[in-house]
Formats: sequence, structure tokens, C-alpha cells
Amino acid sequence: MPLVTIQNANLKLDVLPEAGASVAALEARIAGKWVPIFRPTPAEAIASGNSSLFANFALVPWSNRIRDARFAFGGRTYEIRPNTPEGHTIHGDVRKRPWKTMAKDPSRLAFSFDSRDFADVNFPFPFTVELSYELAGSTLVTAVALRNDATGAMPAGFGFHPYFRRSLLDPDDDVELQMSVRGVYRDLLPTTAAVPIGPQEDFSRARALGASTFDHCFAGWDGHAALRWPKSGVGVSIDATEPFRHVVLFVPPGKDFFAVEPVSHANDGFNLLAAGVAGSGVRVLEAGVQLAGSFRIRVDTGA
Repeated sequence: MPLVTIQNANLKLDVLPEAGASVAALEARIAGKWVPIFRPTPAEAIASGNSSLFANFALVPWSNRIRDARFAFGGRTYEIRPNTPEGHTIHGDVRKRPWKTMAKDPSRLAFSFDSRDFADVNFPFPFTVELSYELAGSTLVTAVALRNDATGAMPAGFGFHPYFRRSLLDPDDDVELQMSVRGVYRDLLPTTAAVPIGPQEDFSRARALGASTFDHCFAGWDGHAALRWPKSGVGVSIDATEPFRHVVLFVPPGKDFFAVEPVSHANDGFNLLAAGVAGSGVRVLEAGVQLAGSFRIRVDTGA
């Protein structure tokens, strides 16, 4: 499948419209060479359009999991198709579908997705999405807008799943993370509101990921996170607008990548909303109303 590329003197971005307009690569020019900042996407994943193995993909119209592929809304229970071995459904339903390319400029790409173009969309409400990527100096700006095209209200949310490399120029690097949050959900599929973080989950001061593992959704995020690879002298800052006030930290054991995911709501947020749990982050969009947000990734190479 053909990639679409934009680049400037500092950054280069590869996107595959046929696979959810997902990002195959984000590279920064460091010491005269293109260095991957996101985890590289295998050639076979690009050929097959398997966005699960891509560098970054959009999570629309919900983020993370929906327990048992079932949720209640507006006095009805909706059954959707599971796509995990446990019987849940995960990461929305746009990341493995073809998107329309709306604009391709030297520094900007724009795409659109209309769920009504696909008879098998795994969501009971029709919706439209607009997604754009723009390079400005050393910054990548990603913007998304989700519109409810139903005749009544629908629950809604979105997120992104950027995978970063554990090491860059030095294989012994130990990446550091700094971010401020107010709470954490104690379960992967929570049934209660977020609780105060403990010392292990406290990244208010930058510290190395080390050997720790995480698959945690945090609440009350201030929209800013900073990464630094100290031995490589490279830093990345993430700055997100509303409604990205949750963030997922995914650090799997024994892997050379991790994810810091700006998301609008908690895992299983639709069911938290139905249960009346405060602070889930899920929005209820009335007919014709859209939810929009953006986030910036700025790469500091020390040059």
C-alpha cells in the first residue's frame, strides 16, 4: 500500500490512508540523519495495512476497551462485535479502514472518514471524522474532529496511540517521562472513578521508565508530557488541548517501545457513563454536534 509523506528540514512523517490514515513513521533529522522517534512500522504491516503494528493510529469513536463489547445509552443496551480474545472491543473502528485524502500539501495532510460508507461499521450511530497532520518546524500537530451524524444523541470520545522508542541514538538509553495527573484507574476495565496516584505512578518529576511496566489510564491530566532520552540528548514534548484530559501509559515488559496516549476518556468510559460514575470524560454529542481537539509533538534535538 502506498505511503503519503510530508517533510521539512526537521521532521518527516509517513501516513497510510488505506489503513486508518495511521502514521507509519515519524523521524527527526539528528546530526544529518533521519532518526525514528516513533517505533518503526514493519514492512509487512504496511503491505497488509495492519495498523495495530503502526507507529501511531487514531482511536475513534471511543478509546481503549468496551467491556464485553456491550454498553448502555439512552435507555437501550447496544451489542457490538468483540475484537479481543477476552470478548471486549478495543480502539474504536476507524484504524483499519480506508480514509479519503482531502488535502496533501508540502507540510500538511488532511483525511476524512464517513461511517456511512461502510455497512459493517462496529458502532450503532453514524459519524464523520476529520483528521489532519501538519509539520511546523520541529513540531507535528495532529488535529481531529468527530461529528455525530445520527438523528439523536450518541456517546463519543477519541484518542491516539503513539508508540515511542525506548532508546534512540544510544542503545543503553533509559527514557525519562514527566507528566502531571490527578488520579489513576486501578483496573484495566474500571467500574469506579479514578483514585489518587501512588509513588509508582507519580511522574510529576521526570524519572526513568526503567524496568517498570504499565497499562494504566490516568485522569486529570493537564495535557502536557515530556520525554527525554538523556544519553542521546533528545527530548519530546507533548501538549494536548481539551478534551484530551485522560492519558494512557503503556509500557509492556521486554519491548523496545512504549506509548503515551492522549485520550478524551477513561477505559470502558461508555459503561462508566451509563453507571453514573463521575469524571469518565465521555461526551454526549447531540445530533450534528462535533467534538474536536489537537495535540502537538515537538522534538528537541539539542541542535
